[in-house]
Amino acid sequence: MAVSERCRATGIAVGVGVGFALVRTIYFELAPVVLAVATVVGMLAGEAVSPRPARRSGGAGLRVRRMSDYVAAGDLVVIGLLAAGVAGFVASYHYVAGFTAFPQPDRPGHEVEYYGTAAPVTLVGTIATLGVVAVLAALAVWRVVRSPQLGLDEAEHAADGMWRQAAVRRIVHGCGAIFAVVLTSLAFWYADDQLDWRGAGSPPWGYTLSLLAAAGLVTFARFAGTLVTPPQEATGPAREEAAVRESAAAR
Repeated sequence: MAVSERCRATGIAVGVGVGFALVRTIYFELAPVVLAVATVVGMLAGEAVSPRPARRSGGAGLRVRRMSDYVAAGDLVVIGLLAAGVAGFVASYHYVAGFTAFPQPDRPGHEVEYYGTAAPVTLVGTIATLGVVAVLAALAVWRVVRSPQLGLDEAEHAADGMWRQAAVRRIVHGCGAIFAVVLTSLAFWYADDQLDWRGAGSPPWGYTLSLLAAAGLVTFARFAGTLVTPPQEATGPAREEAAVRESAAAR
């Protein structure tokens, strides 16, 4: 594992570990913030130690680079579904709890067990954190895609395009990993409450939510896995530029 991949893996591990610890304390609302900050710091550290090829400044290219050329539509669909799932949990907790099959679960600590009551939970910070992450990810992708092209020949242009696509992929997948962790945590939290049939829970709903959490966990593994493994073969514009490089080398 390269140093950059270790940095990203460390950021994700610290964010998930500390975030899980916080949800069991009075600092429940800080868990998504710590998760996001640690993951972003790890990704920034990884980018800082990843050399960008073709450092020589070149002329303007004729290709018009668009975000849609570098961002996979499937990734956006998955992140949209994760966001919708998180929004559904937040809405059911704050606004329609009395009209759904999911009553408000207790704070995931031991306050109710020992004191009979617990401080109320707010998920507004969770939505705000994910919103900030999404906006920062979109701005970062736009900045990478629209940044000046580097390189003085076809080979350097191709290397720059491959770096650009890999960087966008890491940004999008880092955002997706954060969303997946949050959805998984909320689904397991609700599932645990529903599986308590003695407390008027509904085991069928509990199992359903557990399956949803499992799907979120698999999605997190998919996104996080790409952040800690070598980049895959380039596709789209970057692949076309790589073909040009090979042709130039053959000549």
